[in-house]
Amino acid sequence: MEGKLTKWCGLFLTLFVLSFAQDDYIAPSTRYLQIYSDIKFRFATTVIESHIVNTANYSTDTRFDVILPEEAFISNFTLEIEGVIYPGIVKDKDEAKKDYEKAKKKGKTTGLVSQKARETRKFKVDVNIAPQSTIIFKLTYQELLERVKGVYELKIYVTPQYPVEDLQVAVSILESRPITRLDTPAMKDVYAPLSSDDGVNSLAVISRPTRNRAEVIYKPTFTDQGHGLNDLFTVKYDIDRSMDGGDLLVVNGYFVHFLAPDISSYIPKDVMFILDTSGSMSGIKLSQLKDAMYVILDELQEGDRFNIMLFNSDSNTYKPGMIDATKNSVFEAKKYVKRIKASGWTNINGAVLDGISKLIASAEEGERSPVIIFLTDGEATGGVTDNKQILKNVVKANEGELPIFSLAFGSDADWNLVKTMSLQNNGVGRKIYEDSDAALQISGFYDELAVTLLNNVSVSYLGDIIEDDSVTQSDFKSYFQGSEMVVAGKLVDTGIDVSNFNLKIIGDSVDGALILTGNDNTNIIDLERSYDADLDIEDFYEITEKTWAYLTIKQLLKRAEGEDNTTIIDDLKARAKELALKNGFVTPLTSMVVVKPDVDEDSDVEYRPKPKPTTTTTTQRPRRYYGGGGGWGGGGGGDPHYMIRVENISNPICFDVPSKPDEIHNLITDPVTKIKIRTRIISSSKLDKTGLPKTFIGQVSVQMKHHVIVITPEAIFYNEKIFLWSNEKVKHFGAHKLMTTEHGRLLSITFGFGAEVLIRRHVHRNHSNDDVNYLNIYVKHEDGFSKKSVGLIGQFVNGHKQIHLLKQFISEGGETIAKLQVREGKRFKEQTNIGEDKDVFRTHQRIRAKLIDRPEVVDNDIVKCWMVHEQFVDVLHGPSSFFMASDFIDSE
Repeated sequence: MEGKLTKWCGLFLTLFVLSFAQDDYIAPSTRYLQIYSDIKFRFATTVIESHIVNTANYSTDTRFDVILPEEAFISNFTLEIEGVIYPGIVKDKDEAKKDYEKAKKKGKTTGLVSQKARETRKFKVDVNIAPQSTIIFKLTYQELLERVKGVYELKIYVTPQYPVEDLQVAVSILESRPITRLDTPAMKDVYAPLSSDDGVNSLAVISRPTRNRAEVIYKPTFTDQGHGLNDLFTVKYDIDRSMDGGDLLVVNGYFVHFLAPDISSYIPKDVMFILDTSGSMSGIKLSQLKDAMYVILDELQEGDRFNIMLFNSDSNTYKPGMIDATKNSVFEAKKYVKRIKASGWTNINGAVLDGISKLIASAEEGERSPVIIFLTDGEATGGVTDNKQILKNVVKANEGELPIFSLAFGSDADWNLVKTMSLQNNGVGRKIYEDSDAALQISGFYDELAVTLLNNVSVSYLGDIIEDDSVTQSDFKSYFQGSEMVVAGKLVDTGIDVSNFNLKIIGDSVDGALILTGNDNTNIIDLERSYDADLDIEDFYEITEKTWAYLTIKQLLKRAEGEDNTTIIDDLKARAKELALKNGFVTPLTSMVVVKPDVDEDSDVEYRPKPKPTTTTTTQRPRRYYGGGGGWGGGGGGDPHYMIRVENISNPICFDVPSKPDEIHNLITDPVTKIKIRTRIISSSKLDKTGLPKTFIGQVSVQMKHHVIVITPEAIFYNEKIFLWSNEKVKHFGAHKLMTTEHGRLLSITFGFGAEVLIRRHVHRNHSNDDVNYLNIYVKHEDGFSKKSVGLIGQFVNGHKQIHLLKQFISEGGETIAKLQVREGKRFKEQTNIGEDKDVFRTHQRIRAKLIDRPEVVDNDIVKCWMVHEQFVDVLHGPSSFFMASDFIDSE
């Protein structure tokens, strides 16, 4: 599968199928299908969310098919089962495959997303659903929209194939210049042939909030969907153009440069058509080729020249030299094409070398644009038949002079040869499918390069503000009418003033050299200072960086496909894979695996951390005091156990909280700062000393007024966006900050008022005693929270509960024992309805604690803490109803 850049992705989830009588079968159904595509500066992020419902009283399976655009990278997949979200994680292709097979053997619900060799358009989801339940999946893919024939085209495949109660497609567009064209062609079946008449989608509602923004909503009713949609939804648009250096977008240390100067004069073209007429082309293929050539010949421009070479075992040209494209010469050429017959073998090597020789020999003075259009429907069966030798011969003969655009016609064509030949010779390869619209496919491909506006375009960024190795392709052999050149790169420093950009754009036009220099000819946009107030700056951070990564990966893989040196190929693929893993892209080198963590039953060994020799106590750590015996830091982790640091007590207070799977602990709820921190408990197959499954903190939610962050051991969700732990970077949102460090092991959330949440990720390793991935959490600098805070940790840090060390002594067994006193403030009594609402403290009975070694919650160092005796735990933290929450994330 490696190197198959344009292949599609497939997902396979393990099926747990229960037997049932066929007559009683009730098929699961999709009740909710929402597709949202957010386009910012040509970079489209599309999210497909589907809710599949099983109304039967037995478990059953269903399939949901999604078709993806050819150039898209899947960047996220999540599966939600019974309220728990399981994210897909992008890994090395082989590693992900191993994880998938391992989970599959254990009978876990699991999925694998990878690019497949032949099923180039399907993304399949096979999923088992429990009785009377709903499964939600959310798929995200991203693509840089390419400008073709004067428009950007967004394609969304809407394929439930039966009516859906709640179905909607929404598209939002934000562009750097005014949107001058916006069309929504009529819906058509995804397998329907190409048609010159697109019609209009009458159900699509278009709104234009500003000149640079647009929104499209398509919400068909049950009746509108008929027997079910299996259709293509399309949005086409373009933006204002002028004769300038384009738009250069800069933010967060990355830039993207879009360049499509509006040039009125074109460069005359010399076109050599090299057409396969071997025996395999007989019949419908030859008829379609003729129809395509009739259209292409009519599209030749005034001043163009052309010739036609037919090849099978041998090759022959229509005329000895290039022919001026006139009305009469085109008419005579059509008569020649009509007489073409198919026979013989396929001598690709001889034909292409002959075509190169004749086209180079016909070169004239003055600026012209030579190009070879090569079409074949099979493999090399005559002359030189070794593909590597053919490619070497073509490169040597061409010497980079002529762009070769190749078409692989039908399933028998040697696509690898055709594609590589184009890649090595400044061209593009394209598949032509054997459908009724093949003639339109061929002529449409030529139409993309029919008019050349510039040759030999070079874009330079002068000075030393750009990382040289980071710049994507910046030299372009030809710039065709209706297309666009895109360059992206990284700045040497995020704080650079964009006015320091010094650009130079050079190209050859029909009127001579075109040179654009300096910043006056380019629209340089600092997104951090000019973005709309109602949009999140974080969105723009992602756009420039992901566009750069997207282009870089595509171009690295493209170069690898055109190389024959194994060392260079391996290096290119390694760089592409590293970028794909960092940005969470599913590519030919990476896959995405999804596993629902089920209970393993392979061991009953209890996890005990290996002690580290240390004499460190909490007195050696910097502390923040604010009086009263309240807490100045606290957190939870492990099985789970909690640790609270208290003023004037040198060692932290620690205690266990017996928990059940899926319980939700309210750590801190502050009605003033509007911050809520909660944890969800998961279970292990390992047993504790009482014989019950050990429990751990499986997920953490941090809710603010405008933001929701959900942390799992696999990924970090920020406002429904997903980030991998391996992405070590800082993200600012309002006055707050999120940062991952320590090679993806530690997450820090710093609030604007100074408090900080630290979350440590513990990932199950084969050699460890853990069998689940879990989290530890620690909250420090809590004086930033208000005095109205409550919760398992909140009650200590706000002073509502105060702890005092009354006595410390050595027992007869040599253990260090303490007697502590807990005092409750009025806020705690309000929460538990105890006593009157008075600003007084009520003293509890004294509690007993023992000084023991315990893993520190975040650092995992072994520290000494006062372990509260289990009979006094409820006295310390109150009844469980006080800190339990019903919802992991509030719906408000």
